[in-house]
Amino acid sequence: MGSDPRAAEGNGRHDDDLNALLTTMHRRLGIAVVDRLNAHGGPPELRTPDLALDRLLAATHRATGKAVSRRLSRDDYAAQRSSALQASLGPRGHLARRPATIRVKYREGALRLVHNYWPFDLAEAMRTAARIVQDLCDLLGDSAQPLGRADTAVEQLREHLEGMSRRPQSHRSQAALSGLDYLNAVESALADPAERLANDLHSIRELLEEELAPSVTALQTTGHAYLFGVGAVAQDLIDDLAHGCGHADALARVVAEVERASNDFVGADLTSAKLDDVPLEGILWDATTLWPAQWETRVRRASLPSDEEQGVLVVAAEGCDSVVHADA
Repeated sequence: MGSDPRAAEGNGRHDDDLNALLTTMHRRLGIAVVDRLNAHGGPPELRTPDLALDRLLAATHRATGKAVSRRLSRDDYAAQRSSALQASLGPRGHLARRPATIRVKYREGALRLVHNYWPFDLAEAMRTAARIVQDLCDLLGDSAQPLGRADTAVEQLREHLEGMSRRPQSHRSQAALSGLDYLNAVESALADPAERLANDLHSIRELLEEELAPSVTALQTTGHAYLFGVGAVAQDLIDDLAHGCGHADALARVVAEVERASNDFVGADLTSAKLDDVPLEGILWDATTLWPAQWETRVRRASLPSDEEQGVLVVAAEGCDSVVHADA
């Protein structure tokens, strides 16, 4: 189970109360020290027990003041750094707001789902398909180019779209039956845009096989007379691919959200997490992340500074020989 927000809020109030108490104590001790020194006519010499007590009180006052200042500065710095980090990483999605212990427990399963639905950059693949069709249009518009090259472009497009369509099928039914609510939520988030993209690909391949490919093949016998009709079909295909690019981009955004929920544990409370069988490589964390007992040193030795933000570490496949500090 994740940390209770009400408990976190209570801890924050306790910290504020402690800071206020320390500040008040420091101020009152200062008044007492000043009054005692003034009563003796200035800073004391270390000669008698009473004067030794004066010196001890003065030293305590200075030490308390430094401790209070460091504590307040540390809290302010941590709050500012956390706020800046969250702003740089962007708004959290609904998956990233799930309890950290759940996200780390099912991290491997969530990343496996990402690979199933996003085995490669499908958004870039859709744009590549659109470029192939645009090159075909340019080829057909150039009377100096042999029409036989159009057949080559169609075959290239056919192979490209076939490769995009060879993706694992949705496993939402199995995820739902497993009772793993988090993985079911991940699956649903990925499957919705993926299904829309799959439908687009099906329609695009139908348009290619039923209209564009036969029209390009017919050009070998009809010549340039039917170029206008072929160009119109090719433009329809480009429009459909542009529509598919939108669904591919939507899927890419969900993939990024799942990856962030699976990897970003900056400031997370993992004290109750069971990490023995959890792959931690790629996890982001910082000095505010709370680990189970005896895990922080192990994780720190396996971590390197990340490129996300100063003070953020990433768990690497092979760690360092020495401990890396979170403010490095």
